Amino acid sequence: MTKTRKIDILYVYKETLWGVFMLFKKQKDVKDRQIEDVLGAILNQPDLNAFVVRGRGCEVIFANKAASALIPDSEEVQVCKTSFAGTYQNLCDNCPYGRKSSKASTASFELADKSGRSYAASYRAVHWFDGEPAIVFFTRDITKEKEINRRLYALAYLDQLTGIPNRRKLQEDFAALEEIIANNMLCGIIALFDLDNFKAVNDTYGHNAGDLILRRLVEHLQANSAFAGHLYRLGGDEFVLLFSGSPDDFRSEEKMIKHYKELLSTALSSYTLPNIDVSCTLSIGVSYFPRHGFTLSEILRKADIAMYKSKMNGRNQISLFEDKYDTAQKFKDLFINLQPILYASRQTFGYDLVDCGRGEEDEENTVNLSGVNRTFDALGLDDIKNNLRFFISYSPQLLSPTVSKTLQRDKFIVQVNLPENITKANIDSYLQLRKNGYKLAFTDLCEANAVKEILSLADFCKFNTKKINLAAQKKITGENPNIRFIATDVETAEDYLRAKNTGFSLYQGFFFSKLEPEVTRKTKDIGPTKANYLRLLKLTSTTDYMDFNEISTIISADVALTYKLLRILNSAAVGLRNVSTVSMAVAYLGEENLKQWIAVLALRGIAEGQPMELVRMSLIRARFGELLAPHFYIQQEPKKVFMVGMLSLLHIAFETTRTELLEEIPVSEEIRESLLTNEGIYSDLLRFYENYEYANWDDISRFIEKNKLDSQLVNDSYIAATKWYNDLIE
Repeated sequence: MTKTRKIDILYVYKETLWGVFMLFKKQKDVKDRQIEDVLGAILNQPDLNAFVVRGRGCEVIFANKAASALIPDSEEVQVCKTSFAGTYQNLCDNCPYGRKSSKASTASFELADKSGRSYAASYRAVHWFDGEPAIVFFTRDITKEKEINRRLYALAYLDQLTGIPNRRKLQEDFAALEEIIANNMLCGIIALFDLDNFKAVNDTYGHNAGDLILRRLVEHLQANSAFAGHLYRLGGDEFVLLFSGSPDDFRSEEKMIKHYKELLSTALSSYTLPNIDVSCTLSIGVSYFPRHGFTLSEILRKADIAMYKSKMNGRNQISLFEDKYDTAQKFKDLFINLQPILYASRQTFGYDLVDCGRGEEDEENTVNLSGVNRTFDALGLDDIKNNLRFFISYSPQLLSPTVSKTLQRDKFIVQVNLPENITKANIDSYLQLRKNGYKLAFTDLCEANAVKEILSLADFCKFNTKKINLAAQKKITGENPNIRFIATDVETAEDYLRAKNTGFSLYQGFFFSKLEPEVTRKTKDIGPTKANYLRLLKLTSTTDYMDFNEISTIISADVALTYKLLRILNSAAVGLRNVSTVSMAVAYLGEENLKQWIAVLALRGIAEGQPMELVRMSLIRARFGELLAPHFYIQQEPKKVFMVGMLSLLHIAFETTRTELLEEIPVSEEIRESLLTNEGIYSDLLRFYENYEYANWDDISRFIEKNKLDSQLVNDSYIAATKWYNDLIE
């Protein structure tokens, strides 16, 4: 039985008791003995101790069998002070009749008995059946639960050999400091060290001797109060010391470094064991924050470089990181996004998964560890319930039995970049993919490789209409009616019309999000439904007090609006359950969250009849930015960032200009300036969204560096925003 389940049972017991109280209060003629019999039947559960205490004399007027069994036979269960208070060591300290004289009518706390066993406890003040006040206590033995939790904690966060915190605990402890470090309110060091000559100990005397040295080293360092509580084991013979404090603790950065260097020097010794001729010393590398970074991975990397310098300079010494040491090549940032592929009707057919590794061929016998699994991560594979298709780049992993069993053939299409000169090996690999049940989409089609033998294997073909002459395009599309042709880089209405007239049936690009000049001049009436959505946006975009009565009136007058709002609030994306009225929504969410979710509802309503991609892009932008906002070097307000993303494409749904739209919606001045000019505080963020959608990865990397973000955080936030949107539309 899990902990959560036990807590639920305790709750049920207590609530059942109150029900019985009410029942017998209505039946005055029921004898006390009958009451006790019924209560005993309810409360005599093996894992629940229940007893009732009355008055300053602490008279026990009721105790179930489990509670009575806790009292030695020599003692009578008549007075709590000589029975239960003697069993539970700190019961009186938590009792309303005790020394603290608490006036709380209910309370929960933890108790221990004389043998050291732990109990979850609670009390509730009631009026007993005779109308007089009393206190009902419940206790439950949680000793085993605490031991299980302790073991689980040890398995998750403690190194099993040395007993000190492990890498995972270091990551969590440092993550708790990152925001403070980013605000320049915390400084400190990471000292990374390993044992010199440790391999020689393992090779000469065996791993048991090596393990013993590691344990003895940890015991020695932990015995120093300056190191205790700061030491972590990364793995092998690598350890980390983490120290942090207020910048006010040191008059200068130089003073801080001098202090920590003197402290660490006390660990520089020669470590060995009796009857062992090999001794180990420590090579220590130090990096410090915030000077050398804001994330653990960056600070550890630089400490590792410094440790290498200690080894190169003779070992058994401390080296501080210097920028001149950093000669390592920059690891390529990993990013991923989904580019829409649309029908001529501008409804969504599917998505092309684009990542920064696109275009690089895997070498023979090389397994790319990113491609397929990153696709699953980005899309939330287990949660996809729609009919959309997803184009993924070819990887040798697709032919492995594990992936073949997992990948849904009706949902994923394998995209192959065709070389200009096709070889027999190429054709054999394409045939193998078809044999494994995959549908194929060929890209980089040109006049040279668009031969019958290749086209006969294709389900889809993709090419840029600007890179092949019109006559060749019409010939290829006209002679292959069984292939669905996808035009790429379709960015304008002209691109779309040219591709459509050439024989393409699907279109990849962002032409649907570009507002043509003639459209901006068109005056368009807003229908009654969209007018309601606009009214909601006006009410929720204000910086003044939000008029919930008017919001409720608008929503309640429209059955569809009410249904849609409640469906969103009960979705997995929001996480609420059983919200059945607008007033409940207000109570649960509060003003700021309600603003956000009514805005989501309004966006979906306004964009009705428009490409669903406008909604998807807007909401992913909004959520993507909201997740990143707290991590910028200069932090942004998440709710405002959400609104910027959501409003960035709304004018297209209204078939108007941003200027005209913002005349109707009272957003803050900084949001208005960012949406209308390139000078607002969110203007860079809007360019970031567009660069991300177009897979301009170099621009993305520059944005990340400028704002001191972590590339993994950016990638994870995009994936989280995509999953959030998928949950929302489900």
